[in-house]
Amino acid sequence: MLHLIWRLCRLLLALLIVGLGLYFGSPFLLTPVGRYLTTDQPLAKSDLILVLSGEPYLRIPEAARLYHEGFAPAILLPHELKERGTEDLLRVGIRVPDGQEISMKLLEDLRVPRKAILTIQERSDSTQTEMQTVARFLKTHPSQSLIIVTSKAHTTRASKIFVAGLGPGIRLIMHPVGNDPFDPARWWQNRTDLKQVLIEYGGLADYWRRRLWAAVVGQVTTVPPPVTVR
Repeated sequence: MLHLIWRLCRLLLALLIVGLGLYFGSPFLLTPVGRYLTTDQPLAKSDLILVLSGEPYLRIPEAARLYHEGFAPAILLPHELKERGTEDLLRVGIRVPDGQEISMKLLEDLRVPRKAILTIQERSDSTQTEMQTVARFLKTHPSQSLIIVTSKAHTTRASKIFVAGLGPGIRLIMHPVGNDPFDPARWWQNRTDLKQVLIEYGGLADYWRRRLWAAVVGQVTTVPPPVTVR
């Protein structure tokens, strides 16, 4: 019940932000709302290119480009939850490839060698749990730096979650997909962009809620505690 109430509060907060912007009707107010969601940091050579789950047809070609340009020697693919209904299809003999399999096939078609593709077998259902699976992977595959490839509107939230979770021991570079059609200067004019903004601010509200709770209960570290990567 409390979980449902919190989800409703997140939705109301996101709707309030959008509603206030639409009420005043000024691009000068709405554009910063979209631009805040995008974090783009200068590229540098790193140990791994991490492609966050989702939108493989956008994110994977960008990761392959970075690999071929020599920014990292390997690409890391997390594993997302199976789509609803795939188990029912499997029971009648229809096997649907999941996101990780699609990503691997795309990388191979884009001439990325199989030995340069690393995978995480644990499945995650959110950016938060995805960060946790990556943290556990890095304990057995030490890396000092990561380029994180994701969609434009997801970069700021992903950056906050990974920086808080992995701690200062690893250098993170957020890299949004260059040809992602999300337009932070006109997001309210496009239904898909509008949906992305609502989702991301809902996710940010959850992130800030975790940080606030950590402060209230007197924790010194963030929630979850940073993982030391050696």
